[in-house]
Amino acid sequence: MPNTSATARRGGRPALEEAAQLTAAILAAAEAAFLAEGFSGASITSIATAAGTSKQTVHARFGSKERLFIAVSNKLLSGRFVARAPKGMSLRDSLIHVAIQTLHAMLDSKMVMMNRIIVGEAERFPELARLADDDSSFPGRALVQQLLSNAAEGGELACDDPHRAMLMLLDLVLATPLRRAARDPGGVSSAERHEWAARAVDLFLDGMRPR
Repeated sequence: MPNTSATARRGGRPALEEAAQLTAAILAAAEAAFLAEGFSGASITSIATAAGTSKQTVHARFGSKERLFIAVSNKLLSGRFVARAPKGMSLRDSLIHVAIQTLHAMLDSKMVMMNRIIVGEAERFPELARLADDDSSFPGRALVQQLLSNAAEGGELACDDPHRAMLMLLDLVLATPLRRAARDPGGVSSAERHEWAARAVDLFLDGMRPR
């Protein structure tokens, strides 16, 4: 009779750890390939070889090259956003808090390059652009939308579509700094990010307050 406990041990934590290590290796190889060669230049075969696995395994784990790119982006963004703004903050201060996190995350040199790849290859690879624009691909979106929803429910904002309002606010926060960073990755200082976040939030709130 087989020793089921021994079988469970062999198939349990070590197997999970090996799977996690392989996923990490694939993401690291993909990050290096995308940043060095762009989306079209990087190949799943070369990424798999660098990670010590097969093309079939990469596809089985990530589904497509586009989804692998988004997984790399998510890895670069992970840990950069808190679950919520600190308690006791006003709506304005909470939105500025998240806006500053957003700028710090997206103006990281690697994320600037990833964004440049998405913009540059969107026409040839529309699925990449679609996935990049999905809310789940950017954790800051959920934070901002929740803040706006709560404020609208409390009558603090005249907002019947928090999702659309969130997109408009993040465009105010990110569009110009990202363009500037694409020209000069080190050109937006921390002080400038704080000032820009505050001005973007103030402009947004001025148009959203109940009249």
